Amino acid sequence: MGYRGRVRQTLFLALVVDLALGPGPARNCLQCDPSFAVQFASYIPRLSRKSWGLGDVPAAGRRLRGWAQDTLQEIHLEVPLEIPFEELREIAEKIYAKLDAVFKGKTYKPGVLPETLRSIFQEQVSMLRDAIIESRVKCERHCGMNWYEAISCETCNVTKPNCFGYNCESSKEWKGALKGLYAYLTNLQTTPGELVDALKQIPVFSNCTETSLQNLNFDSINATLSQNWLTAKAKNESTEEVVEEEPPTSTPPSCPVNSFL
Repeated sequence: MGYRGRVRQTLFLALVVDLALGPGPARNCLQCDPSFAVQFASYIPRLSRKSWGLGDVPAAGRRLRGWAQDTLQEIHLEVPLEIPFEELREIAEKIYAKLDAVFKGKTYKPGVLPETLRSIFQEQVSMLRDAIIESRVKCERHCGMNWYEAISCETCNVTKPNCFGYNCESSKEWKGALKGLYAYLTNLQTTPGELVDALKQIPVFSNCTETSLQNLNFDSINATLSQNWLTAKAKNESTEEVVEEEPPTSTPPSCPVNSFL
């Protein structure tokens, strides 16, 4: 191959990668998979060689280019977009297999290709959303403070999300869980703005807007959390409908606390 041929090949490869990844800063869960760039770069040239329906090539190209940005917009979750790497790889492999099948020497009637890509995209969003939620739910099924390893869909960095669970079998375990929670809060080294974000990572403080740990009424929070634990324990021990007791009428927590129930 001559010099000009190599230059054209290099420029074409750069164009392919640009089309596949879109703008540099964009991120999404699937893009955090190590194979994403290679996989998506392989779809563009296959698309350009086919004789598709009028308008289908531009529509399919937009879908592929916007995959990263569109995914983040479609997930729509209040919790941080963090997913265990094993779950990410499993979802990625399923999506790659579906996309490979789409571009494997097939032609489609007008309008079919964009609709097929849209369907795969939506399936991906649903799987990612479910995996993110389920990973947090599994963490919360434990007793007290817990952590798990994950990847941030927004930065692709390794993270260690935390959670607080009510699944304690005895009063002794529950007291240990509360001590662990308070120790975690006390050791938070954050600015006031970061403290609010840190507290929101823990479901029992998901609506908290306090900017200082000194303002938290731990006695009142302890009473509210303990009431939640007793109710959860009663529900776990009985298959019959449990009549929930009213929360204590003492001073309410200075920081709003959400019950899991």
